[in-house]
Amino acid sequence: MGFFESLLYGFVQGATEYLPVSSSAHLLLLPHILGTPDPGLAFDVILHFGTLLATAVYFFKDWMIILMNPFPRALKGEKQHLSWVHLGIGTLPAVITGVVLNHWIQDHTRSLVVLWFTLPLFGILLWAVDKKSLMNREIQEVTLKDMLMIGCMQSLALIPGVSRSGSTITAARARGFNRADSARISFLLSLPVTLGAILYEARHWNEIVASVQGVAPLLGGCLSALIFGALSIHLLIKWVSRTSFTVFAVYRVFAAILIAVLLGRN
Repeated sequence: MGFFESLLYGFVQGATEYLPVSSSAHLLLLPHILGTPDPGLAFDVILHFGTLLATAVYFFKDWMIILMNPFPRALKGEKQHLSWVHLGIGTLPAVITGVVLNHWIQDHTRSLVVLWFTLPLFGILLWAVDKKSLMNREIQEVTLKDMLMIGCMQSLALIPGVSRSGSTITAARARGFNRADSARISFLLSLPVTLGAILYEARHWNEIVASVQGVAPLLGGCLSALIFGALSIHLLIKWVSRTSFTVFAVYRVFAAILIAVLLGRN
């Protein structure tokens, strides 16, 4: 992989990890569009490390508060913030699903046919829930039950095309959280599950090392994912503060049409 190609992969990972359009779907599509082989496990891990850094950097103040707030309670003079327990409850379903079903998911769902089905289905679900749900709750009102339900939806995102951010935003909107705070909950919840996924893949250390094809592409991909990930977070929060998620649902339907074209060529 060349350096500029690695920047493109980093851009795609950073932009789509936080938009409700499925980063896994786009990373699966990219080799088909570019006519290049899969970049390998090491590159996949480093891209996710880049977006993990984006979450850590962009929400630095939030993480400082969370570090001081391990249990669900209101800090003195303030409303309740997310706690370690909230994030743990929200992450647990994905951890269980990943450990139990990871091999089956990898063997049976990483295909264009699956993307053709999941992209429009979960895009339409996001649109419908966003259209019908109330917006009468803020992030400070989140409960453990909320986080468990959001976490259960997050576990579905192990299937390519579902979208981790899309599924968690859909669940948060279904629970009545406003659009901006639904996105904020989703982004904060992404750090522990992404960190867990990276540590889980680290068990394949020999395979990761063997797939390294130079340090420059790895650094380029990581930096690109970090920059465009932080930019994507900022733009999405600004966007949904003013309007709905409809544009992303429409985009997912058009992406499914592109996949149908690619399948027709094979």
